[in-house]
Amino acid sequence: MGDLLVGSSAPPGPPAAPETVTARLGRAALLLAVATALALASSAVVLGLVFRADFLTAAAASVVRLMFEHGVLAAALAASPLFAVLLVGYGYMQRAIRRRAAQKAGGGAVAVPAARR
Repeated sequence: MGDLLVGSSAPPGPPAAPETVTARLGRAALLLAVATALALASSAVVLGLVFRADFLTAAAASVVRLMFEHGVLAAALAASPLFAVLLVGYGYMQRAIRRRAAQKAGGGAVAVPAARR
């Protein structure tokens, strides 16, 4: 039996000619232009909402009041990105320790899995 390609959109037959550098650059420029347009449009929407956000004044005041009344909550919310970064750094540190131990035991570069389960 032949190999089954699941989800392949290539038509049967000979493979297509490889893409030229000019075509790749053109596609990359188009994707960059589309991404820039989307970013500008979303920024304009957010900026427009900020300028017309008088209806958010009461909600913002209640959030500020809550944060001033519960200082521990405000400190935890302010420090949560720091805790997330420390947790990710700890994971990378553990991976490096395992890699160095494997290199020391094997005497060379050894592939170590990123995470144990």
